[in-house]
Amino acid sequence: MYTLEELEQQNSDIANLCQVLLVLVREPELRGNPYVCDLVSRFYDKVWMHLMFEDKSLYTDLLDSPEPSVVDRVTAFHDSARVLKKRFGSHIKQWCHIDADEEDHAAFKQEMTEVIGAIMERVAAENETMIPLVRAQQHH
Repeated sequence: MYTLEELEQQNSDIANLCQVLLVLVREPELRGNPYVCDLVSRFYDKVWMHLMFEDKSLYTDLLDSPEPSVVDRVTAFHDSARVLKKRFGSHIKQWCHIDADEEDHAAFKQEMTEVIGAIMERVAAENETMIPLVRAQQHH
């Protein structure tokens, strides 16, 4: 199991990668570039493992909280991971397909920008809400 500090570092790494990918997705000629594809693959692995870890262990104890508002937040956070995993996985797999025309790239750019934005929002929510909830529970 990761420590909260390791989780925060993962979140920082993911947020930094999101910022880079938001720049790269704008350039249609970089779609299919082997170096960009490698970066996207590493990003995918990092986000996927992070989602799997938090899904399996980190916030599970919070579901036993006597406070309904905590349980509600944890449940909503957990449920949002499933939606994000599905959306994220399907878009990332398209990144390295270079046979797209300009119109396809515009749609892809919009979709990827939305997915990366959703990941960034999740990282922020985790840092601002979920991690403090875990810390508070650990102090009880």
